[in-house]
Order: sequence, then structure tokens, then C-alpha cells
Amino acid sequence: MELMRFLPVRALPKPERLRYLFSFDFDDTLFTLGGPAEERSIFFRTMRMLRSQYGVLWGVNTGRDPVYLREGLADMFRDDAEAFAPDFTVTMERNVHLADAEGRLMPGAAWNDDCAVAHDSLFTRYGGMLESLMGQLESRFSGLGLRRQGNDAFSLVVDDACGLDEVSCVIQDTVGPYEEIVTQRAGPYLRFSHRDYNKGTSLSFVASRFGIPSSHVAIFGDGHNDLDAMRHLPEAFRCCPSNAAQEVKDMVARGHGYISPEPRTRGVLDGLAHGVFPYFGMKAEVLKEDI
Repeated sequence: MELMRFLPVRALPKPERLRYLFSFDFDDTLFTLGGPAEERSIFFRTMRMLRSQYGVLWGVNTGRDPVYLREGLADMFRDDAEAFAPDFTVTMERNVHLADAEGRLMPGAAWNDDCAVAHDSLFTRYGGMLESLMGQLESRFSGLGLRRQGNDAFSLVVDDACGLDEVSCVIQDTVGPYEEIVTQRAGPYLRFSHRDYNKGTSLSFVASRFGIPSSHVAIFGDGHNDLDAMRHLPEAFRCCPSNAAQEVKDMVARGHGYISPEPRTRGVLDGLAHGVFPYFGMKAEVLKEDI
């Protein structure tokens, strides 16, 4: 968990008045592998402006583990003089890091400790059942390239992301009776976890630590695991790029939200300019001109 403190750049000093919190899913939302560097530069310039004028903090809310996220952020920061680290990260949909006074991302101790205890207890009680289930899945769906992730014993990846629909149905038949066990899904990845720790509950913890009400939170996401954040903070503004899963688009359409016609990082920039800014009454003509 301590790896996040060693990012190549640090978070900026906190604004005098913290007013808004923007939460971004990482892969295929905020970050596009191989995407134009100019899109990243526009994002960081915009967040600097929002920070100084409107007291906006920002963070990454992802299913990536800390090592994998650190690698992704390093790619995002590379060769960009405007880049600065997020004020918070949520990794594996549940572990929180918060920027300290020196701009280093440090574990949210109480939250992460409770999260670890809950998952240790969960996997101790149900580990045998889950191991058996994983074995059955590996045998039954071998043609889909289903395999376990080496760094997370109770998670899997399927080469054919569409095939995960069928896999998920089998999983639900087995774990459905156990209310404490839920699955977190993003693209071809699926993770078993405790029901009380997800992108939504983690983001609520972060917002409370910064003293920001949920009505001043904006959530950007494209995958199934982003639904927890949108459900758990119903007063937050929701935004998704055009490549989002249909379930996410449906959720955005039902609340305060904006579905961008643009994909991935460009969808985030478009969502800021044409969704978030008018909703919160912000002015950012520079970004609109860039878009």
C-alpha cells in the first residue's frame, strides 16, 4: 500500500476552501493507453484552474491494485509539466490513499485496516467455497481463457469480456445466498469482495474526510464497478463516456448526469465542459475552446 507515496509527482497544496470532489475511474475513462498527450495536458490544466477558482479536489477510483495504478499514473504524468498527483486514490475498489500535507498519497489507515479485517474474515469463512467455485469455473469455462489473477487470490480475468456475462450468472447462483459476498466487475476482470467495501463506500469515506457533501461530488466511470459509486452517492453528479457499459449509461440517465458522445479521456473532457461545469455553475472557457 505504501507504493502510492512514491509517485513521480505530488499533489498540490489544498485550496483554502474545499468545495467539490471529482472522482474518476482510470482505465478507458480518465486514462486511455496510447491516447494523445494533449488530452492529458488539457485535463491537468483544467484541474489546476478548478482547484484555484472553485476549490476542486480530484482522485482516481479504480479496480487496479496499487502497483498497477502507480504504473498507469506514471504513464499519465510522463512528459507533462502540468501534471500533479491526485488528492486521493481508491484501489481494488476498496483501499484508500489520501494526500498528506506534503502531497504524498498515504493509506487511509482506519478505513484500510477495517477493510483488511473484513476481507480476512470473509475469506476465512468462505474461502473453501470460493476455492471450489473458482476451480469449477476454470474447468467449465477454459475456452474463454478464464484464469486467476496472480496478485489477488479471489479474482479472475476472462480473455473474452463478453463471456463474463455467462460466468457471472454461474457465480451468482453460488454466492447469491451469502449476503456478505459481492462481485466487482470491470471489463474482463471480476473480483470477490465484502459488500461493505466498494467504490461507493470508499468514495463516501474520502468525501467525509475532506468535508465535502455528496451533492458536491462528481463521479466519472464506464464500467460495472462504477455503479456502486453512483448508487451509494445518489446526490452526486454522474458522467460517463460513450464507451461506457449500457448499465452505466442507464444509471447516468436516471439521475443528475451527462452521457458524453465522446469516448474515454475525450469523453471526460467533454463531460467536464458540457456536463459538470453547467451543473455546478462553473466557467471554464479555456477547456471549452480546447474541446
